[in-house]
Amino acid sequence: MTGKFLGNIILKGKMECLTGLHIGGSKDKFEIGGVDSPVIRDPNTNYPYIPGSSLKGKIRTLLSFELGFEVIEKNNNNREYQDNMAIYRIFGTGANDSNRSDGPSRLIIRDAYPDEETVRMWENLDTELIYTEYKGENTIDRLTSHANPRFIERVVKGSVFNVEFIYGIYRVDDKKDEDYFKYFLDGLKLLEHSALGGSGSRGYGQVSFKFTEPFLLTVNDYLEGSELFKDSCKPHKALIEKGREFKKRLSDFEESNLSEKIKEKYGKLN
Repeated sequence: MTGKFLGNIILKGKMECLTGLHIGGSKDKFEIGGVDSPVIRDPNTNYPYIPGSSLKGKIRTLLSFELGFEVIEKNNNNREYQDNMAIYRIFGTGANDSNRSDGPSRLIIRDAYPDEETVRMWENLDTELIYTEYKGENTIDRLTSHANPRFIERVVKGSVFNVEFIYGIYRVDDKKDEDYFKYFLDGLKLLEHSALGGSGSRGYGQVSFKFTEPFLLTVNDYLEGSELFKDSCKPHKALIEKGREFKKRLSDFEESNLSEKIKEKYGKLN
């Protein structure tokens, strides 16, 4: 086997919550009248955030169903799920997974933290909670009609998080990683028409993305510390100040043109 790292496609953007969003954190103490299911928070700031693992897991699940998978019956009623090889190449495999991909996971998803406008909006919320809302829900016993109320903490509609996705381009035995990038974009589209976090079937977790133009970095950009590399390292706010806009929706991506740019950038590298 031969292998070589060729570069990274870096996609930076904004993710807006179109409905209330719940990604659960830990409830380490009992409070009378408190929420039953809190959101996950940054311990340094107490701001809610979106773990990269939540985004990655949801996108992988949606893509797995889109591309199709096989269920293999094993002994003792155990089952093994075998995905399309594109899933293993993009998302990697577990240590005990027999379906090994060539090289590391191609996709890295950073934790997503709120932008400054969202923090200001949170600080002025008319709510009983800190930076969030709670939504009261009931479960009803079908036999006794007894109500069991509960309170779910949610990130409020209109909250915006800075997102960053890094897709690595490797050449392992002449297999072309750039050909699989389109599946990642498909996963983001599927997520917009699905839900992130819990209770999606009850209206929670609708999100939308807006991006700036992708950064197409090669090994030489890293070795030489090019301007493209320096720009790709800038935080979202600095990119806006430099004139980059986060306005490109997934439906606005001219994917044929983007695919050609990616092939032109990495296809000639060995």
